[in-house]
Amino acid sequence: MWTARPPEHVEIKEAFGREEAAGLLFSCRLRVTVLLVIGAWLAYSVPMPRVLYYFGLIALFIILGIVPLVLRRYGRWGVGAIAVIALLDAGLLAYTLLAPNPFVETTWPPQMMLRFHNFLYFFVFLAGAALSYSPGHVLWSGSAAAAAWSIGVYLIWARPDTVVGSGSGPTDPDGFLSPYFVNVVTWQNEVVLMMIVAALLAAAVWRSRRLVLRQVAAEQARSNLARYFSPNLVDRLARAGRPFDEASTQNAAVLFVDIIGFTSIAEGMPPEKVIALLRGFHQRMCRVVFAHHGTLDKYIGDAVLATFGTPKPGDRDATNALNCALGMLREIERWNAKRALRGAAPLQVGIGIHYGPVVAGNIGDERRLEFTVIGDVVNVASRIERLTRQYDTPLIVSGDLVAAVRQEGHDDNLLAGFTESTSSEVRGRRAPVAIWQYDAGAGQSAAPAIIA
Repeated sequence: MWTARPPEHVEIKEAFGREEAAGLLFSCRLRVTVLLVIGAWLAYSVPMPRVLYYFGLIALFIILGIVPLVLRRYGRWGVGAIAVIALLDAGLLAYTLLAPNPFVETTWPPQMMLRFHNFLYFFVFLAGAALSYSPGHVLWSGSAAAAAWSIGVYLIWARPDTVVGSGSGPTDPDGFLSPYFVNVVTWQNEVVLMMIVAALLAAAVWRSRRLVLRQVAAEQARSNLARYFSPNLVDRLARAGRPFDEASTQNAAVLFVDIIGFTSIAEGMPPEKVIALLRGFHQRMCRVVFAHHGTLDKYIGDAVLATFGTPKPGDRDATNALNCALGMLREIERWNAKRALRGAAPLQVGIGIHYGPVVAGNIGDERRLEFTVIGDVVNVASRIERLTRQYDTPLIVSGDLVAAVRQEGHDDNLLAGFTESTSSEVRGRRAPVAIWQYDAGAGQSAAPAIIA
């Protein structure tokens, strides 16, 4: 099993970009929903034709909400577009709050619009900007809101009939109580308060963004681990940091499985079908390995190397390995039944399992790390798997594996289909290896076998 070290920040940025796109879509939907609710309320509470003016403004707000989605779809959604849309949004809101309704005849002077605390609606606008997951966008939206409101207040303040005050109290009948009065201090407080709230929201968005980034990174790491480890180990490994830096010696079951006669099969197939066959085989075998709490070590051509008891030994590793092998045979039977419906030839596999001490840990360098097991047990398991051709059986296990299954004692009937065969000599080892073959009587040989 190997993992190259990709530029994780790039992958996380791409993943977060997808989250931002989803947030943009959610914000647009929420905006349209809220505006439609407001429109329904206005239709109920405001008589015709006054309500038509507000309907027009609502339509403009909806269009401004949809424009970002259109720009993003065509690849035009960037920092400049975001800034322009925020300015147009803030400007339209300021106009809505300060400009008089042309369908209403009123004797109120424009200065009275500043007495209704309409500025509070800008905080709703700012809350909507927080859905962007962008602290910069929140600060920009706050600045745009403050600027748009300030321009509106200035246009009213600059009218020749405006009475200007500082908020310290009326000094004459034409002061504070005048309908033409504009309080400059109130405007200053509104702008300062808007920027403070924008900064607080930006800080909150920044913190939530970091939390989301950590969650995305953790999920990415978990997804990578899930490609190699059974689900029951993924959570523990995802929290463990770098658990494989130090090699460890431990007992484990090592399983090899491959397609018998794959070279001959591949010779008569086009390359794309060979790849499809390998993917189908690997996918099915990997699924069975994970279902029995095994670890996928590596693919070696058409072969699969899996281990049981790594990275942490358990009390049923040998049992899981043997159950996995039997599950693989059942999976191949089901696959062959489907292949037969398409007129494809059946496949045969050979499986070999050995149990004993292995050395487990990372090998390679920082750019390409491979967690694997090495040792005599791995070599013997590979050579036992090759014996399946000689004995004409799909599954052979070592006597050490059988002894471990019995010692674990989880399933007394698991060995019912196995028969002990003649001990086999393994090249490079002095002592022969006791082997057990599945479905006794399928082409046994009384002569000792030499494992090449």
